[in-house]
Amino acid sequence: MPKRSTKPKLGRLEKLNPTDYWQAQVDFQQWLTEAETLELLGEATGLTLTDAEAEAPNATDYTLLIEAKTTLPILVVAHLTMPEAAELGQLLTWAATETVATVIWIAPSFSAEAVLTLDWLNLISEVTFLGLTIDLWRIGKTAMAANFTPIDDGFTVDDPEPEEDLADAETPVAEPEPLTELQQENLDFWRGLCDRLDRQGSSVKPGSPATESTMGFAMARAGFRLNAILDRDHQSLYTELLLSDIDAQPHFHLLSQEREAIADEVGLPLIWDGAGDQACMVACTLGDVDLANRARWPDYQAWFCDCLERFYEAFFDRVKQLDATAYQSPPRHRATAHGALVLPAQHRG
Repeated sequence: MPKRSTKPKLGRLEKLNPTDYWQAQVDFQQWLTEAETLELLGEATGLTLTDAEAEAPNATDYTLLIEAKTTLPILVVAHLTMPEAAELGQLLTWAATETVATVIWIAPSFSAEAVLTLDWLNLISEVTFLGLTIDLWRIGKTAMAANFTPIDDGFTVDDPEPEEDLADAETPVAEPEPLTELQQENLDFWRGLCDRLDRQGSSVKPGSPATESTMGFAMARAGFRLNAILDRDHQSLYTELLLSDIDAQPHFHLLSQEREAIADEVGLPLIWDGAGDQACMVACTLGDVDLANRARWPDYQAWFCDCLERFYEAFFDRVKQLDATAYQSPPRHRATAHGALVLPAQHRG
């Protein structure tokens, strides 16, 4: 007769609706300030969290926490149901009112539009926006456990179910084209760079890793973009600030008036190229690069992190303050049919 196992009996895992445990919003918000919850939140976000000494004006709406390592304020907004579009606007209002460095938005699920909006906010804003789904589980009859999952790790989206269409159901879904070897190599490299930027807490916020040889990052306003470029043809890496649109030339020349100060702040040799009408750039480069040698990738990714951070710090405030109308282009001389120059008319006193 076989011996009875000494292992504890496994219980049945059952997923619950958060409202089965928290009947009111105030109960949910209060739970977020408990020590065990802060530890759970910290594991999900990578932050060390403590409760703020000052309470929010309305504790039923949001919670204020502190990032213990940096003492930066963090806004936590939690919902027992999927938040509506209007609640995103309220979240932004609270973030501005409290002047926070990070926003943590918690709900059982998010709409696809909300997720896209958070991604966009992280690209254009100095504030970090983190979305977390919360799952509530019961083990056996009584024991319950909560779990937070970052939306980047596979978020839950609640969209209306589409009406059944037999014609569509019979249409096979096209398989995505497999990546080429070069595209996969680019994707692997940019994934490593994004991971390094995240771990360093860089001011430069990465989006989704690209399969192209160039990966872009938002920079203060439209018409400006930070680019990291893999130039295999010339065995080089480039970090560049790209200026585009109809004001590229005025903006470029206004920035170039501060070349010396910018060079001192960046601390690297810079290339200034204003030859394009609607595309100008400031760049620095690293030569003698062997991208085929993956063992060197950490060094190259570290170089990109350093350069992107230097560019961001040197250009961000300057870019935000640029006014294209403040630039006066030098007068252009006109040539007559006989080749003689006609200078701009002088004002007669």
